[in-house]
Amino acid sequence: MAGTVRAGGRARGWRKALLVYRDRRVIAVLLLGFSSGLPIMLILTTLSTWLAEAGVDKGTIGLFGFALAPYTFKFAWAPLMDRLPLPPFTAWLGRRRGWMLACQLGLIVSIWWLGQTDPSLDWRATWNAALVVAFFSASQDVVIDAYRIELLPKEKLGAGAGVVVLGYRIAMWAATAGALLLADAAGWSTAYTGMALLVLVGVLTVLSNPEPEGSTTALVERTASEAGETKTPFVVPPPVALRGLGGALLLIVLWLVLAEPVSFLFGLLSPYHAEGWGLGPLVVLAGNAAILGLGLRAGWRLWRLAPTAPADLKSYVLLALACAVIRIVWYALGAQPPFFGEAYGWLLLALIGLLTNTALALADVAPFPLAAFTTPGWVMVLSFWAEFLVLVWVYAYASFGPRTLATFGAAAPEDESRLQLWTRRAVVEPFYDFFHRYGVKTAVAILVLISLFKASDVVLTLMANPFYIELGFTKADIAWVSKTFGLWMTLLGGLAGGSVVFRLGLTRSLSLAVVVMALSNLMFVLLAWQGPNLFIFMAVIMVENVSGGLGTAVFVAYLSALCNVRYTAVQYALLTSFMQLLGKFVIVPSSGYYAESVGWVGFFASSALLSLPALLLVWALRRREPEGVFEGEAKTRPA
Repeated sequence: MAGTVRAGGRARGWRKALLVYRDRRVIAVLLLGFSSGLPIMLILTTLSTWLAEAGVDKGTIGLFGFALAPYTFKFAWAPLMDRLPLPPFTAWLGRRRGWMLACQLGLIVSIWWLGQTDPSLDWRATWNAALVVAFFSASQDVVIDAYRIELLPKEKLGAGAGVVVLGYRIAMWAATAGALLLADAAGWSTAYTGMALLVLVGVLTVLSNPEPEGSTTALVERTASEAGETKTPFVVPPPVALRGLGGALLLIVLWLVLAEPVSFLFGLLSPYHAEGWGLGPLVVLAGNAAILGLGLRAGWRLWRLAPTAPADLKSYVLLALACAVIRIVWYALGAQPPFFGEAYGWLLLALIGLLTNTALALADVAPFPLAAFTTPGWVMVLSFWAEFLVLVWVYAYASFGPRTLATFGAAAPEDESRLQLWTRRAVVEPFYDFFHRYGVKTAVAILVLISLFKASDVVLTLMANPFYIELGFTKADIAWVSKTFGLWMTLLGGLAGGSVVFRLGLTRSLSLAVVVMALSNLMFVLLAWQGPNLFIFMAVIMVENVSGGLGTAVFVAYLSALCNVRYTAVQYALLTSFMQLLGKFVIVPSSGYYAESVGWVGFFASSALLSLPALLLVWALRRREPEGVFEGEAKTRPA
């Protein structure tokens, strides 16, 4: 009898978990997920089909991948969308809905414009339009993610993550199969016009749903400034014992006067300037030299404990951040981009290569060449991230670091410009808040977990289709089983993930997701042994896509729980950008080398082991912070 009662209780618990999808707010998130997923395939798969049909060569088609740069660097303008008003949209609809509507109107116009170009006559016009679509799409993602986190209560974030996956995948199907069918029947211009009209789903959702509570469009909190509140609420008075130059301040001096000059020389003398020294590289060189001079000046004044040292540091960081953003955007989008990577970016990649080759040697596998890790693109991206994080930390320490406040005192409101106040609150505080709430060690562990969580899943990104072809499956088999049947299995997995988070909580859901994603890789071993068996192929795709959808929904819920609602847009954009680093720039590009070295069976079997670090980190973080890390409510700590 007791067993029957417990079983009935569990059944009612799972029914309650499924009923969460009837919430109007969850339905709104589903429709916004559709609006979010629509544009990306229009500038990837669908556009590449159009380009090939128009006779554009494969090399040029590959260059269209650079149009995706806004998705990688959306965090650079996320602070603007998080804090700036956008008249008349934000005055009419509020901060989140106003920005969403503006982005959606931009998408409608830019997708229509993309359809009016003719790549057979001028592929550059098509590329420009695709870049604009990507910009508005990435910007819309920033606001939709923030809106979802602020709109839904914490216990429904898992359901929100599940329906985001559902809406996103349906939109991707519409933007590929739907657009291709329209193009085949009425031409590409009509197809893209139809896709532009589908953005109205998001527009109607924005107009028919409320703004989250507490939304504001203030550029700078004037009341706080006028009241003299120069410190954030989570900063505590520093102890007198921390006065003087030491600790973090000494590290900043050494970074400015030693590490930065060495890095400047690395960028100047590196062999990656394949295009020679044109006007572009010389302009960047002059900017880097000026920033280096400002850094040396700030380091010297800090060493001498000059009263203006914190202000000098802030000015240096503002200019260095602007220079870093311009440099990485130029490198991503320029036809002949200048290379000025940082020495520490190259060293980090070299270390990753050394660790990887050490692991391969233990498995008796041929090592990768070092050049496979230290390519110019990887060095530039990792250098940018490292420099960006260091600069934000320096600005934070100059503003409210304990030793800085004890040594130099707090800056008076009249001593900080409007730009400095805005930078501190819109750019620096989201970072500082994250590391302050969780503590530096735990925050770093969380970032490592974010990078490794889907490692066993993303390693298959480029290798699955070549595996199917080599095994003997036809393109039709792959289209119907992997793409069509697999799509619906992913949707099922996403919905299951939302219910799992609601029912089991984040801790057990994360562990379950890591395990099932790893086990799904082992299904490919069975397929490799059996050969082109269609029944086994469907079973593999079912397990792989259900587990992938579940893992994505759980992961999105976890990222959402990590964000502070005061800094939702910036923190979520940063977490998702950071999430791509290891997978996009290390695991995926090296997967082909590894598959060639160990064969398909060894590749899929060993790829499951990539889940172990994530599983251990989930366990370790839960033991270290049982009350906060997995529920989005970390304990407040002294600065």
